[in-house]
Amino acid sequence: MLQGIQEHRGTMVIKQSLLLMVVLIIPSVENLFFRNPLYNVTLDQLLGKWYITRWAGNLPIPAKKKFTPLPPFVFVKNVIGKLEFRMNISKPIGCVQFKIYMDEDKHDSNVFYIWPSFTIVFGFIGGTDFAIAAHVGRFNVEMEKVTMLMGRNMAPRPTVLLDFEDFVESLILNKTDIINPGCDDSCELSRQT
Repeated sequence: MLQGIQEHRGTMVIKQSLLLMVVLIIPSVENLFFRNPLYNVTLDQLLGKWYITRWAGNLPIPAKKKFTPLPPFVFVKNVIGKLEFRMNISKPIGCVQFKIYMDEDKHDSNVFYIWPSFTIVFGFIGGTDFAIAAHVGRFNVEMEKVTMLMGRNMAPRPTVLLDFEDFVESLILNKTDIINPGCDDSCELSRQT
């Protein structure tokens, strides 16, 4: 039992270290690489409809699924004032809404938590129309990394794309693996939000 507690503590220390690493990476990447200024986010600025314009990661997703067009999503404030992610997904039975709320970090407005151990860090890039979201964490023994460029539209400026490529490389991912998924708007968000 003592060994289990020590392993849990070790896992928590690793997760906290990874979170700190991600939080520290975003500002340092801004100073080193970004062509566009990187801005902090607030919950209210994230609200509204977004598109996933690019993404990259080392998640174990079948190659065929990686290039599947993705639906737009919305961030709303739910009834208890938490940021809530909502996405309508097309299934054989019709459109199904996926939603999950996110807790804002008390000390850093760029950091949100889905479950206690799943951290997402956001940063606006070149204004508030595009943002980078990133998650770095340990799943079992593997280090998982995923990041996306999200936009209020599907047409980021070339310099925003270059900044996203630089950020992908800062996570020690390959920029040639960046995916442009396209948009699947077959399930209208306004019907179920």
